[in-house]
Amino acid sequence: MAAEPTLSRTALLGVVRSTYGLDVNDLTFLPGGTAPAYRAEGPGGSFFLKVLPNTPSGLLAAGRVAAEVPLLHALRRSGVLTRVPRPVPTLSGADLAEVEGQLLVVHGWSEGENLSADWRGALDALAPLLGRLHAGTRQVTSVVAGLPVPPEDFDLPFERSLTEDLRLLRDGRYDARPGVQALRDLLLPLEADLERLLARARFFQQAVRSQSREFVLCHTDAHGGNVMRDAAGELWIIDWETARLAPPEHDLWMLHARLPEVLPAYEAAAGRKIRLAPNVLGFYFLRRVLEDLAYDVALILHENTRPEQDAANLGVLERHILPSLARTEEELAWLEAALRS
Repeated sequence: MAAEPTLSRTALLGVVRSTYGLDVNDLTFLPGGTAPAYRAEGPGGSFFLKVLPNTPSGLLAAGRVAAEVPLLHALRRSGVLTRVPRPVPTLSGADLAEVEGQLLVVHGWSEGENLSADWRGALDALAPLLGRLHAGTRQVTSVVAGLPVPPEDFDLPFERSLTEDLRLLRDGRYDARPGVQALRDLLLPLEADLERLLARARFFQQAVRSQSREFVLCHTDAHGGNVMRDAAGELWIIDWETARLAPPEHDLWMLHARLPEVLPAYEAAAGRKIRLAPNVLGFYFLRRVLEDLAYDVALILHENTRPEQDAANLGVLERHILPSLARTEEELAWLEAALRS
């Protein structure tokens, strides 16, 4: 959950009008995503604005967005998936604009609601969309220069930084900000659990690197916050900036609550049977929750400058990431048993 940036709304509206030629006059901040976002509306229609701050994480996201835009066009034009965001170019044809030193991307507004808590009940409809996406890999990748993220290498890129950040918190000499103190109180009692999960992630990493797996085009983040239902009841998949080539398990592990049940619908849409690898599922289970943890910890320790930013990241940790960490091993064991049976 992002805090609203220290950005002039007047300047933001001005760029949308002058650089994009859109007749809008009202902004609403949308705090639900990882990046600051707004809804802009007026006589010219409604639009989704995503701001990419001039920070290490913001600049990384900007590079991914530059590849996301042609991917979205390819998905729509190929017919593989048409209910995805519609990028809006600037008047000069650029994919990104700048406002007060921060980058901006604009999409047409997709009218609908995020599934959020209703996501589990929609997995029977989401699974076939992922099947169509995976089956359309060659059709889409043949017309784009590259995807937002390089092909899967089964790395744990956050491992060193997370280990170092935990050490900084343990030493207690890093920062006296209240947000850092709260982070220390949250994580230090869990340090042994985190070390155990990191060790198990390394075990799965070694196992999957020894296996040969087919790669397909994966969204990689099709959870309830990135899946919407429109007024007609159709599902939209949004936020494609971490799409990459990877094993099908990269998308399918997220359906774990009902995966054995919805797998036949996935296979029907994909046009083939699939044999899921427990080690690959385990790798994605652990890597994702540890990666999310490392991301919010790094923001608090190294990028945030305002208390409201710390509060937003601490809220995500308390409400979502730490509960997910506590459930990870139990849920993985259940899924492995369900797939075997």
